[in-house]
Amino acid sequence: MDSLRRFGGILCIILVAIGLFAAPAAAVDEPANGQFIVELDANGDADVVFTDEFDLTDPQQRPVFEEVRENEEFERQAKERFREGIRSVSEQANEEIDRELGVGEVTIGTVVDGETGYVVYRFRWENLAVVDENRIVLSEPFSTYDTLDRELIVLAPEGGELTSVSPQPARRGEDVASWPGLTAFGDDFEVVATVPDESDEFWADSTPEFASGSETYGGGGPVVLGVSLLLFVTLFVGRQR
Repeated sequence: MDSLRRFGGILCIILVAIGLFAAPAAAVDEPANGQFIVELDANGDADVVFTDEFDLTDPQQRPVFEEVRENEEFERQAKERFREGIRSVSEQANEEIDRELGVGEVTIGTVVDGETGYVVYRFRWENLAVVDENRIVLSEPFSTYDTLDRELIVLAPEGGELTSVSPQPARRGEDVASWPGLTAFGDDFEVVATVPDESDEFWADSTPEFASGSETYGGGGPVVLGVSLLLFVTLFVGRQR
């Protein structure tokens, strides 16, 4: 619990301007709205899109969304603290692995769709996966925590496919898999993707779809991912080791 509290103290991006406080991670018993999408590259880096969902009919949520949408200083602070949180996750992982995870510049934007507002974070996560010839293996930092508070979606590198996925995802296609929030991860979490050899002439440029016929990730409309602007502490829940 001590390490969890320390993690929460580092990652919590409570915005003093609104006077709200993050709940302890241990209190998380329902998955958060939104998603965390990781699109792997063949070199082990990943492009991450990460947004927060706001109910614009809610008298408490709407002012928060409007603040980050209209107040440049508020937006700057949110972006900086978000990056600090991801960097802390990376630094924790770096203590246990033989590569250095790095976090690129974070950009932030907003999207309104009907009565829902989205705050969208984008960043490059360097050295996130291990590269072993044509195999791309994603494990840390997800495997070092018990769970993630929201849906996780992992996409294989362009032209590649997912060859091994653990734990069992809720949905899986040839090059994409997803797990709902609060799925138990820990040491069991590992995603292995393979990419064509350079000599392979096939390098498809397609939009990934789930084999089950559920919604397509990519194309048409804003990507909805999701991390709470008001509480980053609950994103990863529980230190696994």
